[in-house]
Amino acid sequence: MKLEKEDGETVYLEFFDSADPPRNRYQVTQQVKMEGSYKNRYDVTILVNGLPLVQIELKLRGLEMKEAFNQIQRYQKHTFWSGHGLFHFVQLFVISNGVNTKYYANARKQSFKQTFYWAQEDNTTVRELVPFADAFLNREHLGTMIGKYIVLNETDKILIQITPKGNQLWESDGSDGLEILLCGSERQGVYGAPGEIRTPD
Repeated sequence: MKLEKEDGETVYLEFFDSADPPRNRYQVTQQVKMEGSYKNRYDVTILVNGLPLVQIELKLRGLEMKEAFNQIQRYQKHTFWSGHGLFHFVQLFVISNGVNTKYYANARKQSFKQTFYWAQEDNTTVRELVPFADAFLNREHLGTMIGKYIVLNETDKILIQITPKGNQLWESDGSDGLEILLCGSERQGVYGAPGEIRTPD
């Protein structure tokens, strides 16, 4: 962030180190209470450098994951704006009932259809909460997701999560100036040099 001081000097502030994601400071909070239109208590929040960037909503086994999704929708409507609006910094949401776990980007227009299961490098879907947390929420991976794979769509002012599958992330990380995002075993997807996006012919 570019900041101009009173004496005219320009300084730059960095809120997130995307070049070295583990270098950021990660903290986990539970049961954060916020009061806005209603009182809410968020299940789990991951703070990165003091900012709430990941919100996790947990439901009991047997309950539909859509209930967790709907709960986050209520939080956004009733209390995300309270307390100086810090929860507007949230980039990713994780919803789980222990058996099934999905994630999605914080976008202005949200739909349950835009929630994703995580997949391992061999395209095996990771559904349960603990294996998901081990694979997805570790410092290096989470920092990489936040720093490299979430972009702002300037047209609609919404966040887009570029790589919904683990195998796509693995394929796109071996960069030699050309990024390739492959969709499963079909090996089709978006590709191009940095700053250029094309689809296969």
